[in-house]
Amino acid sequence: MKAKFKSSIWIVFIFQCMVYLTLSSPKSYAQTINEGIQYRQLPIEVYKDKVEGGWLGQAIAVLWAQWTELKWQGEIIPFDLEDWYRLKTPPKEITDKAAAIEDRQKRREFMSKYYSEKKNWEIWVPDKMSDQDDLYVEFMFLYSILKNGLDVTATEIAEDWVKYLSPERIWGANKSAYLNFGKGVWPPMSGHPRYSNNGDAIDYQIEADLFGLISPGLPRISNAWGDKVGHIMNYGDGVYGGMAMSAMYSAAFFESNPRKLVEYSLLAIPTESAYAKMVRDVLDLHQKYPNWQDAWKELQPKWGKKDGKLVPGLDVRINGAYVYMGLLYGGGDFWKSMNISMRCGVDSDCNPSSVAGILGTVLGMKGIPAKWGILRELPIDNIAIKEIYPNLIKWDDILNATIEVGKWNILQNGGYLSKDVFYIPYQTPTSAPLEQTIWVEQPKSDSK
Repeated sequence: MKAKFKSSIWIVFIFQCMVYLTLSSPKSYAQTINEGIQYRQLPIEVYKDKVEGGWLGQAIAVLWAQWTELKWQGEIIPFDLEDWYRLKTPPKEITDKAAAIEDRQKRREFMSKYYSEKKNWEIWVPDKMSDQDDLYVEFMFLYSILKNGLDVTATEIAEDWVKYLSPERIWGANKSAYLNFGKGVWPPMSGHPRYSNNGDAIDYQIEADLFGLISPGLPRISNAWGDKVGHIMNYGDGVYGGMAMSAMYSAAFFESNPRKLVEYSLLAIPTESAYAKMVRDVLDLHQKYPNWQDAWKELQPKWGKKDGKLVPGLDVRINGAYVYMGLLYGGGDFWKSMNISMRCGVDSDCNPSSVAGILGTVLGMKGIPAKWGILRELPIDNIAIKEIYPNLIKWDDILNATIEVGKWNILQNGGYLSKDVFYIPYQTPTSAPLEQTIWVEQPKSDSK
């Protein structure tokens, strides 16, 4: 039986990893100043605040919207969530009636009537952050980097999943990859269409945040992480969704205009990819329609349906579209942006999580409204990775580790630190090579 780490031992382990990797690898993490390179300045205190805002932003939104997840597919959620809301437990007569309906779709429609009445939702006050795969899969990435350094391989990350990640707490493309590991199929083939039907799922899109946070102003480096890590579980557009998100995080340390962030993300992915076509469609609709609901109605038939049926709820393109809708129509307002993304439906907790994480990076923790910022002082529930964290997780452990790894990443990739200011070489995104699973665009007549 494997011995479990005690919380104090784990904290010491992280610290030792930080010290060892920083001191024992001077070539990898040394500072090099090149007078011919243009640098951007990022004070370390600003970096810390923005990393904190990025982590807490994604946590706030996924907790706030968790009760809406996958309850509305192919339809707009009919109300705003202006506060911390949760769904009331349905009365027995409702659950009994639902249980008596044999047809799955009719049962879903019956329960949808209950969900769609706001009187069946109640305001609550969180006492902890729930155990969410949007976060703990990233915690696993962070753990593997701390243990192995920036040169960690995708296979080493996969091996840590097998050792430490509960298989009952992963789904979609992550679960397919995990099962592939057991068959001897390791990255990058674990996410390849030859071995997985979930290459175009949302998984890496909702787990790429970390790689933007540790790569401020370094989109080529976040893309390199995406190529390595994204192919553990995804392929093609499934990888590009994560690359696009991490590129926006990377840019958010220096850019605050949502439309510019969206346009910036297009530079990190192949122009010919279906994902890039979707992003361009959302940009065009934002120009065409002042109202996001009108844009949603035109977007849905093209990207939300395939062969006359709704695409799977974890499809990366339609969910990515709803991330971009929130960013563009929210205009930089934290609540408005995540609320629009949530109301677009489908994976309606993960999508606003991406939105709020990017905007949290723009705003910094200090700029997140106090109503939502209460999560900063609350512990993180932990079910999925108890071999690493036997107890509740503290935000300070995650934030300090991210900042340290970010420092390594900056120094290894041409940056330097002087008088508590990072000097980061100016870098523009470069596109990843094109790879696609089969995707046939719907005829224009279907969008009417």
